[in-house]
Amino acid sequence: MDYNIKDLKKLQNKASKIRIRALEDAVRARKGHLGGSFSCVELLVSLYYGKFLRINPEYPKDPNRDYFIMGKGHACLSLYPILLDFGFISKKRYLEYGKNGSSLGGQLDISIPGVEYNTGSLGHALGICAGIAKAAKIDKRDSRSVALIGDAECDEGSIWEAVMFSAEHELNNLICIVDRNRLSVTKKIESEVLFGDFEKKMNLFQWNCNVINGHNYNEIFQALDNALISNRPTMILANTIKGKGVSFMENDVRWHHTIPSLKEVNIARKELGVLNNKI
Repeated sequence: MDYNIKDLKKLQNKASKIRIRALEDAVRARKGHLGGSFSCVELLVSLYYGKFLRINPEYPKDPNRDYFIMGKGHACLSLYPILLDFGFISKKRYLEYGKNGSSLGGQLDISIPGVEYNTGSLGHALGICAGIAKAAKIDKRDSRSVALIGDAECDEGSIWEAVMFSAEHELNNLICIVDRNRLSVTKKIESEVLFGDFEKKMNLFQWNCNVINGHNYNEIFQALDNALISNRPTMILANTIKGKGVSFMENDVRWHHTIPSLKEVNIARKELGVLNNKI
């Protein structure tokens, strides 16, 4: 994918709008995971607005579509605005987020058009994606499977079973993106056992691996382009910042699930561009 400065500016504006919407939705509903939602915004923008995912909201169950599965479903605040923008969900349904009885809650579920997987239990997204990728190979369908998972999620053994399965079956139509924001619910994730020499380790697992800045569009697009020509499954370790875009949220474990005060909301709105018409 080849993007010029004008294109990149549009994507940056999209990211700003998504963060603003996520903030306002969390404040309105008094619930939501802003930190992890903000860390993966550029990754989601690249997949959807960068036109990497071949999807059509008019035919959401097209068997030849690309499949996107978001393991870290608590980051749905950044996905809901995209599903609204693409026409998968209506504005009325979107505004129901967080209300009692609403179909848009704090996790994703398959009743929502454009959502392929019920989230909440971590560790399953990559295995499901691998199964879908294998089925596409058997059926000779030209569809890709993309999983977005959290770095804390990589503690789950099922992730590594899926890694080995995908390598054994040479699933070059499978992409896994790790949102490496280095924070879980309660602590920093600093395990060198897992993340030290990660690229080398993944190559030993027979995966194509790229380590990138998960907020840099050029690096994201380059990694996705590399995946398209790889003869192996692709792992993208995207180094990100939890709470990206709001100074007091960045790299602070408290913002895994916290609702800002009125003073904090006003600061966040200003930094995200709400008050000075940046977007």
